[in-house]
Amino acid sequence: MGTRLKLSIKAMFTKRDGREQQMEHAERYSGGVVNHSSFGGAYAGRYDVIVAGLGTAGAIAAITAARQGLKVLGVERLHGMGGTGTAGAVWSYYYGSRGGISEPLDEQVLTLAAGCFTPSQGVNGEAKMIVMEQEVIQLGADLRYESTITGVLRRGKRVCGIEWISPEGRFTADSEVVIDCTGDAHVCAHAGAGMYCGRKMDGQLQPFSNVWLQLENGQVNCRHTDSGYADPGDALALSQAILTSATVSTHLKDTYTERDRWLRLAPLTGIREGRLIEGEAQVTLECVLNDIHTTEPLYYAYAHVDLHSKDTAFESEVLQKWSVACSMWGHKLSVPVPLGALIPRGMEGLLVAGRCLAVDHDLATCVRMKRDMQKAGEAAANAAYLSITRKVPLREVPYPELSALLTATGCLQASGHNTGPAWLGAPESIREGMSSAHPGLSIWSAVRMGGSIHAALRAWMTQVPESDLSKHSAFALALLGYASSAPVLRKLARVKDPFVPQTRLVHKRGHGRGYSAILLLGLLADKDAADLLYTLLEEPVEAFPDPDASEASETPAEVHFQYVSFAVAALARIGDRHSDTRCPTAEAYCKLLHRKDLGFEVALPGAPHIPYDMLPKIRLCIEQTILRWDIGPLSWR
Repeated sequence: MGTRLKLSIKAMFTKRDGREQQMEHAERYSGGVVNHSSFGGAYAGRYDVIVAGLGTAGAIAAITAARQGLKVLGVERLHGMGGTGTAGAVWSYYYGSRGGISEPLDEQVLTLAAGCFTPSQGVNGEAKMIVMEQEVIQLGADLRYESTITGVLRRGKRVCGIEWISPEGRFTADSEVVIDCTGDAHVCAHAGAGMYCGRKMDGQLQPFSNVWLQLENGQVNCRHTDSGYADPGDALALSQAILTSATVSTHLKDTYTERDRWLRLAPLTGIREGRLIEGEAQVTLECVLNDIHTTEPLYYAYAHVDLHSKDTAFESEVLQKWSVACSMWGHKLSVPVPLGALIPRGMEGLLVAGRCLAVDHDLATCVRMKRDMQKAGEAAANAAYLSITRKVPLREVPYPELSALLTATGCLQASGHNTGPAWLGAPESIREGMSSAHPGLSIWSAVRMGGSIHAALRAWMTQVPESDLSKHSAFALALLGYASSAPVLRKLARVKDPFVPQTRLVHKRGHGRGYSAILLLGLLADKDAADLLYTLLEEPVEAFPDPDASEASETPAEVHFQYVSFAVAALARIGDRHSDTRCPTAEAYCKLLHRKDLGFEVALPGAPHIPYDMLPKIRLCIEQTILRWDIGPLSWR
C-alpha cells in the first residue's frame, strides 16, 4: 500500500471520546445529497483553512487567512483570482462601504497598472489578478486552479474538508474550517445545508449581465447590459444563457465606430444572484427597514435595493411597498452583517463569504456589491482564525476579538460612516416632502411614525383634494393599513395617473402613481376596487398612459404590462380576503388570457431591443391563484 493511500485512509478517521469516528464523503447528485463511507480521491494534505472559490470574496479570504499565519488551500475553477473584479471585467466599484485589506491592495494595483497597462477605468482587473496572486504566493498558500468542487468530507454536521477534480484527477484535503466562496454555495450544497433560491412566486433570480471592455479616448472602460435570466445552479440553463447572450447586438454589432470598438467580452458572466443559505442569523429587507439590526456586526454593506427586474408585481409585499409605492429604489441602506449570516444553520466547520450570504431575496440585491463581498471574505477568514486558535466553534468566536481584528483594517467601521436615509420626524417636513415631486422619503417616514401621524395624514388627504399632498397622504395611509385611503386610490387607478415620483438620487426606476395605487388597493384588499380592475383588464393598450422616463415603462407594451400585472396581483389579494369575489375574478382572468391582442414584451435595462414575453408570468400568477382558491374547473387555460 502506497504512502499517499495510507495517509488518505488515516485521514478518514479521528479520535473522539477515545474512539475512532469515520469521516463521510458527501456530494450533491441529481438534486439531492448522497453520502458515501469511502472515496476515491488522492489525499492532498491537511490545512487549517480551505477557501473554495477565489473570486471577489474568496481571494480576500485566502489572503487574510494566510496573513494570520494559517495554512491555506485555495481551490478555483477558473485560472486566476478575483472573479467579477478581474475575469468578470467589472473594474469599477458601484456602491459598498470602503475599508478593509482590499484598500491597500487596490493601491498596489493602481501603482502596477500605471507602469505597464493602458490607462483604465476603476481598478485594472489584469493588474489586480497579478497583485493578489503575488501576495498569496508570498504568504505560502497553496492554490489549485481549474479545479471544481465535487464533494465534501463530513463528520455528522461538521464539514472537515473537500473533494475536487482537476486535469490531474480527483483529490481530497481536510481542514479545520472550509470557507465557501463559490458564489452559489456549492460547498454548502454538497454538505446538505439549507438553502433557497429566488423569489417566492416562481424562484426567479435577478437578471445576469454581460460585461465587455472597450477603448474610449485612450482609456479602457467596462460596459455592461442585462442579458437575461438564468439559474447558476442549473448548468444546462446557464450554458444556454451564456451562449445566447454572447451574441446579442448590445455588444456584437454589425459595424463599429472608433468610439464603440471593444477589446473583449468578459469570459465570466455577470451573475447577480444565486443560492442563498439559511444561516444562524437571517438578514431580511423587512428587518432592515424596521431597524431590527445585529448589535455585533462584522461589516456594513452599503447600497440601494438594486432591483433589475421589471416584473415587480410578482415580488414580495415588502419589496413592492419600498420600491413601487414609495419609489425608493435609489435610496441607499446601511446593512450590518452579523457572523451568523456567514454560518449555515446547524453546520460546523463551514462558513460562506460572497453573494450567498444568509439574506433574503429582497436584500440580496443590496448586499452584493464588490467592496462588501471583499469585506465578507476578510471577516470570514478572521472568524476562522479565531475559531482555530481559540479552539471554539465558529458560532462561539469571541466578538470583541473578532471586531478588534476587523476594526484594525477598517473592515468594520462606525455605523455612521455610510448611513441610510435620514428619516423625517417633523410633520411639517413630511408634509413638505409629500407636496413635492420626490415624496418617497416622506411617505416612508410617515409609515415609520405609525398611528401618531394618522390624524395629520387624514387631514392632508381631505383638505386639498387632487393635490400631490392629498394623493401621497393616501399612499402613506394605505401603507399603514387605513381603508379610508381607498377612494383616493381608486380615482388614481381609474384615471391611470401617469405621475412618476422622483428621488433625490435617481429617476430611472420610479413607478407610475396609477399602478402604484392599484398595488395599494390590493394590499388593502379593497373589495370595491374589483369592478374597476376587471374593466382595466379588458382595456386595449391605447387606453393606458404614454411611456415615461422610468425604465419600468419605456414602451406602450411595458406601461400596459405594469397596469395589468399589478391588477392581476391586486385581484388575487382581494380574493384571498373576500371569497365572494373569487368566481368573478376567475372569469375576468379567463377573459384576459383569451384576448388575442395581448403582447407584454418587456426589455431588460440597457437592452431595449431584446424583449421578454411576460405573459407566462401573468399566467403563472393566475394559475397559482386559482389553485389556491380551489373554486373548481374553469375554461381559463
